[in-house]
Amino acid sequence: MSNIKWLLVGIAVLIVLYALLQMRESGYTTPTGQIFPEHTDDIYRVEMMATGDSLTLLKEDIEWTIVGHDTLKVRDHRITALFEQVLKVSRETTMTDKADNWSKYAVDDAAGTHVKVYNAKGELLTHAVFGRSSTDWARNYVRIGDGPEVYLTDRSIVYQVSTDATFWGEKPPEPAPAAMDSVDVAPAVVDSTKTDA
Repeated sequence: MSNIKWLLVGIAVLIVLYALLQMRESGYTTPTGQIFPEHTDDIYRVEMMATGDSLTLLKEDIEWTIVGHDTLKVRDHRITALFEQVLKVSRETTMTDKADNWSKYAVDDAAGTHVKVYNAKGELLTHAVFGRSSTDWARNYVRIGDGPEVYLTDRSIVYQVSTDATFWGEKPPEPAPAAMDSVDVAPAVVDSTKTDA
């Protein structure tokens, strides 16, 4: 009977140790999740800032414009990529939870690429700061809002959030010249009686 008692105590100790290890491990992992709002129909303004430059995209009715660059027409494929790739990026592993390490991951205010999205009322929905990874070109680092945590993203999107207006827009083609009124021109008459000498 005492052997069964010790066996049960041993099993109980193993279960407790396993539960403690699981709780400790869960502190090092981060549930995956989108960084930006899932419903992108609510997004009406996107601001991007990097190395002192900034650019704002604004949705007016159903068309996107580049604020301050009225002569440029927004490239549709850039907006498609913004909504299907950039705003769908997810966070994964937690890299640090200390603000002192932001510069190490290039997500501090000076080195990071800031992306802010707003709704139609002008309310800030998300502010994320992205940094390039020096070891993994297929991913970026990101910090979200005021939180100190830095995460690894599931893909690299920094190259798609350029502050260069010509990345997002192009000059529209020149309008075609007005068509000339058709003028009846009589065909030239050829005298068949003349021959070349």
